[in-house]
Amino acid sequence: MRMRENKRQSSLADARFPSVTGQRRPAYGRRAWIGCCIAMILGAVALPVLGADREGCLICHQYRGLSRIAKDGQSISLFYVNPNYFDKALGPHARLKCTDCHLRSEVDHFPHEVKTPVDCTKLCHLESSTNVEIRFSHDGISQMLGKSIHGKDTLTRVNHLLGDPLKPGQAQCLLCHDEPTFRRSGTSWVLQQAPIQRCNSCHDAQLPKDTRYAYWHVHARSEPARSNEDVARLCATCHSNQAVRDAFQLPDATASYLVSFHGKAAQLGNQETAGCLDCHVSPDQNVHKMLAHADSEAPTNSSHLPNTCRTLACHRAAGASISTAAIHLDLANNHGAESYIAILFVLLIVFTFGPSLTMCALKMLHIVIGRHDPEAHHHAQRVQKLMADPATRQKLKRFSVHQRLQHWYLVACFATLVLSGFPIKFADRAWAAWLIGLFGGLSTARLVHRLAGAMLILGLFYHLIYIACALIRRKRQSGHGLIAAIMGLPMMVSPSDMLTMNRLVAYLLGLRRTHPDMGRFNPEEKFEYIGVFWGTVVLGTTGMLMWFNVWTSRHLSGRVLTIAILVHTFEAFLAVLHIGIVHLAGVIFAPGVFPVSKAMFTGDTPAHEMAEAHKTMLDEVEAEAQAKAASAGFQQPPVAPEAPKEDSHA
Repeated sequence: MRMRENKRQSSLADARFPSVTGQRRPAYGRRAWIGCCIAMILGAVALPVLGADREGCLICHQYRGLSRIAKDGQSISLFYVNPNYFDKALGPHARLKCTDCHLRSEVDHFPHEVKTPVDCTKLCHLESSTNVEIRFSHDGISQMLGKSIHGKDTLTRVNHLLGDPLKPGQAQCLLCHDEPTFRRSGTSWVLQQAPIQRCNSCHDAQLPKDTRYAYWHVHARSEPARSNEDVARLCATCHSNQAVRDAFQLPDATASYLVSFHGKAAQLGNQETAGCLDCHVSPDQNVHKMLAHADSEAPTNSSHLPNTCRTLACHRAAGASISTAAIHLDLANNHGAESYIAILFVLLIVFTFGPSLTMCALKMLHIVIGRHDPEAHHHAQRVQKLMADPATRQKLKRFSVHQRLQHWYLVACFATLVLSGFPIKFADRAWAAWLIGLFGGLSTARLVHRLAGAMLILGLFYHLIYIACALIRRKRQSGHGLIAAIMGLPMMVSPSDMLTMNRLVAYLLGLRRTHPDMGRFNPEEKFEYIGVFWGTVVLGTTGMLMWFNVWTSRHLSGRVLTIAILVHTFEAFLAVLHIGIVHLAGVIFAPGVFPVSKAMFTGDTPAHEMAEAHKTMLDEVEAEAQAKAASAGFQQPPVAPEAPKEDSHA
């Protein structure tokens, strides 16, 4: 019976595990073979990290998808650990075993049952190339933090206000710190091997030293571990949180910093500008010792602030008043001169750009509905007749070659100022960083902006000399006094221009039947001309105050710099609104001149514009031609009489 059973088992075994010669391979053998291959692959992948990970934790934790869903289904815990962190010693914790932070009794079995939070002040045992145990603890840093403005009680309260991101027993360090790594300023590991190789020329077997780790440790700690933008983002966790601000009666310091001169530079990637830690922590002070500005030892205290601003890395040659310039300016809650200046410019924009934009829209509406001056056809015939005569055609040129060159000089300066200046004002936009990158960085963009501003100021002085020469020439030709000569300049605003402007508004609103008569330059063009003078003076003055801030801070109050930045910004907005919308709409996008008016290329104004908007100029040229013809001894052919003008309301 036993022999029969053994034969049965043998036959079953033969059926399940036949020989490999000419027979089918069993399923169990196939699975074993696949399992061996997988094990070999996993072993090969894990080999690079096993040298640094003696406890074998990275065999599982090196996979990015390693995670666990909480029992309540409301959260997911990610357990991925970058193996390069240990293999290439990317951070200070790379020399620690996992059980230096996690209790061995909680992680030595699967699945892990980690219940004890990590204590950052726990004594660590660092590995050394000399096989000498090094003990280290963050307890000293914890004591520094306890005496700072970010003490234990403060952080406990903040953690609760933030919604308890730290569970009971977790280290408060985690409110600010992420996984510590050696920042490399964007450079690759391969490019930074040369300094390590030089160190290894001496630190060999005779002077054993982990030079790779030591180099990156010193290098990382000698430079800021985070960028200014990253630090501001970290500070915003609390300082821009409404609950935290209300509880501690704090302003939104992060928001006011980001809209400041330094904050915009930080957003554009400039690391030379002042960040949060540059002002709130002394150069020789640990960041964990940050003090409130009311503390007499704080670098932001009024007694130390001038020297804080005048360090070698910042405004080293500036005057003491540089510290009175507003870094955290909050216009919404400011009741000083800065707020009134902002209100004044808002009103200026409303009551200057607003009417100009309205008139531009009304002109476009007239084009859409096809409304024209009933005398436009008659005046168009006059234009054609005058343009046919070479002598009178030259008289109808509204802009000389010299004037056109000055105009294009102004266009070049203005365009350069806008392209190099406005990205700084909109530093939080992606296009701003892209445009600054085209200039080669923020420092180059600032230099280009300043040079363009200087060229604009030089152009203004040149134009003043040009006006002076024209004034002297006019005075000699007319024999009038200086005041009369000044008032006779073509771009000088006269009382009649105000009356003409009122008639134009009435015509655009449909309250007047005919377009008002205008000369060589209409009131709108004169207004833009005066606006260029105003804008150049305002922008130039405030720009020079900021450019030469050393002189400003030595002879004036630092508050002047704050006001200069405000005025410069608002005036730049006003200039771009007028030029970019109103002016360009008239010389490029208007249907009568699209794609561009040729007035600034040839000096000739389009015939339809001459017929409707410069009828007084036609009368002057026509009268001058008739006078010359009469003095030459023959009569000018009569011109068709003008249609009667309609001054009454429609």
